Amino acid sequence: MWLADTSVKRPVFATMVIMALVVLGAVSYPSIGVDLLPKIDFPIVTITTTLKGASPDVMDVDVTDRIEGAVNTINGVKSITSTSTESVARTTIEFVLERDIDQAVQDVREKISTIRDHLPTDIEEPRIAKVDPDAAPILMMNLSGQRSVRDLSTYADEVLKEQLQRINGVGDVIFFGLRLRQVRIWVDAAKMEAYQISPGDIVLALKRENIELPGGRIETKTKEYTVRIKGEFANVPDFNDLIISYYNGAPVRIRDIGRAEDGMEEKRSLSRFNGVPAVGMAIQKQSGTNTVEVANRVKKEMERINKTLPPGMKLGISMDQSLFIVRSIKEVQFHLIIGSLFAILAVFIFLRNIRTTLISAVALPVSIISTFALINFFNFTFNNMTMMALSLSVGLLIDDAIIVIENIYRHIEEGMEPREASMFATSEIGLAVMATTFAIVAIFLPVAFMKGIIGRFFLQFALTIVFAVMVSLLVSLTLTPMMSSIFLKSYRKTIPNPLASTGEDSKPGNVRTSIWTKISDKLEHYYKSLEIFYRRVLEYTLGYRKTVLIGALIVFLLSLGLTKFLGKEFAPSEDQGAFIVRLEAPVDYSVDQVEKYFGKTEAMMSEIPEVQSVFYVQGYGGYANRARMYLNLKPKKDRKRSQEDLKKLVRMKLKQIPGMKASAEDLAIVGGGGIRSTPIQYSIRGQDLAALQKYAKQISEEFAKLPGIVDVDTSLEAGKPEFKVYIDRDRAADLGVDVATVAEAINLLISGELDIARYKDELRGKRYDIRVRLNPEDRDSKGSLERIYVRAR
Repeated sequence: MWLADTSVKRPVFATMVIMALVVLGAVSYPSIGVDLLPKIDFPIVTITTTLKGASPDVMDVDVTDRIEGAVNTINGVKSITSTSTESVARTTIEFVLERDIDQAVQDVREKISTIRDHLPTDIEEPRIAKVDPDAAPILMMNLSGQRSVRDLSTYADEVLKEQLQRINGVGDVIFFGLRLRQVRIWVDAAKMEAYQISPGDIVLALKRENIELPGGRIETKTKEYTVRIKGEFANVPDFNDLIISYYNGAPVRIRDIGRAEDGMEEKRSLSRFNGVPAVGMAIQKQSGTNTVEVANRVKKEMERINKTLPPGMKLGISMDQSLFIVRSIKEVQFHLIIGSLFAILAVFIFLRNIRTTLISAVALPVSIISTFALINFFNFTFNNMTMMALSLSVGLLIDDAIIVIENIYRHIEEGMEPREASMFATSEIGLAVMATTFAIVAIFLPVAFMKGIIGRFFLQFALTIVFAVMVSLLVSLTLTPMMSSIFLKSYRKTIPNPLASTGEDSKPGNVRTSIWTKISDKLEHYYKSLEIFYRRVLEYTLGYRKTVLIGALIVFLLSLGLTKFLGKEFAPSEDQGAFIVRLEAPVDYSVDQVEKYFGKTEAMMSEIPEVQSVFYVQGYGGYANRARMYLNLKPKKDRKRSQEDLKKLVRMKLKQIPGMKASAEDLAIVGGGGIRSTPIQYSIRGQDLAALQKYAKQISEEFAKLPGIVDVDTSLEAGKPEFKVYIDRDRAADLGVDVATVAEAINLLISGELDIARYKDELRGKRYDIRVRLNPEDRDSKGSLERIYVRAR
C-alpha cells in the first residue's frame, strides 16, 4: 500500500501530515463554543399582538381571526395555533421542517403588513419572531435591597440595562417586577362633574400647555442663535397649577379636581428574591454565541457593577443555566478521559508491551484533537451530542491501530525486519482495516441525514464519529507503520510475542523484576484459560450450527419483545440543581389578592432544607393571576433528596392550597420564544366554547388519574368577570355625544394606560410618561362608570 510505504520511507512527511491535523484541531479548540445541546432552528414563528384593555372575545374576533386568515395562505404551513387572552393575542405558526425559517418569517411579515390597516387602530405593532432556542434566558438576575421599588426600577432601567446590554454576546435584557417612574394625575369624578370638566379637557390641556418646540433661529451680522420655546413644566408639583378650563369665568386647575403625583406605574407585576423586594432581569444571549462564555462575562461584569451600586442595592444571580451546562460537559469529558485510559490499559494488558501499546494509543489523542477542527469548521459546539460521540468513538479509534500493529508484530516474529514488516504487514491488512472503518461510517453517516427534529439533533453526533474514525484510519495507515518501523526491534534481538507463553523479557539479558514476572505469568495463565474456553465454544458452535442459529434467532425475537417495556423520551430528566414552579390563581383575583394568595407558597418553598434560594415573579407573561418561582437547590453533595424527589414534594405541598393550579417543571433545555415545553399535548377542537370547556375539564380529570401523569393543565380558561357598558344611542344623539367620546372617556379614566404627554426631568435628562386616572375610590364599582362626566354639545 503506497500510503504505508511512503510513510515508512518518509517519516518526516507522515509526521507533518498528522501534525498538521493535530495543530489545526488544537488551534480550533479555543474557538469552539460550549452548550448543552446542538442549536436547532425550529420551523415555528410566533405573532404577538397587544390591545390594552381588550377582552378575549374582542382579541379573538378583531385580531386573531384576521391574522389566521392572512397567514393561512403562506406556503409550507403545517399548523396554526392561537390563544386570545385579555389584551393579548398570540398566534403560533408551525411550518414543515424543510421550510427556510428566515424566509418564512419574512413571508409572515408581508402577510401581516397587508392586513395592518384592518386591525384595531389602537393596537400595538404585531411582534413577529421565530422560535429560537437561544432566546431562553441563560441567567436570571435580581437587583434587591432596602430601597423602594421605584428606586430599584429606575436604576435597573436607566443604568443597569445599558451596562448589561453592552456586554459582548448579550442579546437582550428582560425585566420582571419593573415599575417605572410616571407622572400620575389623579382626578375626582365628583369634582370633574361639578366643574364640568371632561376627560378630553384634561388631555387637551396637558398636550397644549406642556410642550417644548423649536422656534427657528435668529441671525445677526456676526452671530446666529437657535430659538426654543420652553413650555414644559420644570417640576411635577407645578402640574397642579395647570389651567384645564374656565368655570363661571374662573380658571379650573388640576388641584381643583385632583392632584399631580411623582409616582410610578400601576402594580401589575412584582418580584422578590428570598422574600426581599427585587427587580428581576432575564439575560438572553445573542443567537449562536457561547452560553458559558457569555454567562461568565455577565458574572464578571456583575462583580464590577456591585462595587458602583448606590447604598442599599445589591445585584445577584437568581438562576444560572451555565452551571448545569459546565457540569454536564465536564462529566462527559471526565468519562471520555477515563474511557481512553481504560482502553489503553486493556491494550497493554493483552499486548504486555509498552512500545506497542504506546504506538497504538497514539491514535486516540491524534484522532480526538483532529476532530476539533471539524467541530469548529461546521460551527458545532462542545455539547452533550458531540462529547457523547467522542466518548463512544474511543473504542473505535484504537481498533485500526491495534489490527495494524498486531499484524506488523506477527511478521517481525516470523523473522522480518521492522521496516520491511511495517510496509508489508500494513499493505496486507490495509483493505481489511479500510473495510472495518467504512462499515462504521456506513452505520453512523445515515444518522446525520435522518428526518425530523431528532435527525437534526443527531447530525453533530454522527458527523463527529465519522470524522474521528476516518482520522484514526489515516493514522493507522501512516503514523502506526512509521512508528513501528522506528521503535519496534527485530524479534531475534528484542521482544517476544506478547501472546506467547514464555513470559520472557523483550530484551534478552535483561532480568525482569520479580513482581512483573509474577504478574506476567499470572496473566499468561488467564490467557491460556481464556483461549481454551474460547476454543471449546468455537468447536461447539461449528459442530451444532443449526442449534446455534436457532438459539440466536430466539434470543433476538425475545429481545424485540422486551422493547415495549422500555421507556421512550426525547431527553432524560436530569438533576439540574434548579427547577420552576408555575402558579395560577383564580382569574378574577386582584393583584394584591394574588400576592397574598401566592405568599404562602413562597414561604413553603423557603422551608424546604434543600432549597438554596427562591426567586418569585408575579404577573409573568402579562397575566396578573400567574406567577413563577425559580428554585435553586443546594449542590448534590449537600442534599439528601434528588431534584425529582423535591418536585414531588412541592406538588404535594401545593395541593394543600385550595383553588390553586400549580406545576413543578425542569428548566427547559430545548425551547425558547415563549413556547412552553410539555411532553404530551392533546388537542380538542370544536366551535362551541362551552362544550370545549366541559370536555376539556372531563378529559383533564381522567388524565390526572393515570399513573405517571402530573401537572395536567388546559389552555382553555374561564373569562374574567366584566362590566359591559351599553350606550343609549337615542339619548346620546339628543345630547350631541357620540359613542367614541364615551368610550375614550372611560378608557382614559378607568384604565389609566394612555400616555397623554411626557414630563422632562432636566436633572436626569430623561422623559417620563404622564397618565390620568380616577382616584381608586372612584373606580371600585359598577356605579363608578355611571358617574364619569361627558360634556354634551
